[in-house]
Amino acid sequence: MPEAPDPLPELGPTEPLTFHLGQAWRDAPEPDLRPAVVRATFRAGALHVEAELVDDDVFNDATAHNQATWELGDVLEVFARRDDSESYVEAHVTPDGIKLHLRFSDFGHCARVRDFAEISVDPDLVDARAERTPDGWRAWLSVPLEAGPGDVVRVSFCRYDATRGRAEPVVSSSSPHPVPAFHRPLEWRACRVVG
Repeated sequence: MPEAPDPLPELGPTEPLTFHLGQAWRDAPEPDLRPAVVRATFRAGALHVEAELVDDDVFNDATAHNQATWELGDVLEVFARRDDSESYVEAHVTPDGIKLHLRFSDFGHCARVRDFAEISVDPDLVDARAERTPDGWRAWLSVPLEAGPGDVVRVSFCRYDATRGRAEPVVSSSSPHPVPAFHRPLEWRACRVVG
């Protein structure tokens, strides 16, 4: 009997997978939700991400790496893990290229964090940059992830779209989260590394 085809999308070095960010936890998206598209590849032990983000008010007040960027304005977040491991990484980039790099030991670690320093990782391990565009901003990240051909990884891309004068940012994700909480690794998109 022939083997059934692998239903997982392939995450390889050349042909990117495309992800659209939305708000699966809502019956209808917020009126202020702006489009965001992420394209991802995997090569040389890293997840490579390029994102196009429509944004009416591009800003983030972070002044140094490994600050709480999601509390300071616009940010793109990348979550990634091997499917056979509970540990995962989180990386952010702001429109000014400020980075945040975090590592969590298991699915519940984010609820037990007492000191930001316990999860912070050297931001220089993440290659990231960003630039303004006529309708928002564009970001590139390269996030280390120990995986190779045949491995299943889970990835998620999330966004905080802040607007000056608005109390809360508009948040969105590529994952089908039933609530707006991004540290839910079992809901991230499973992909098979190839190439």
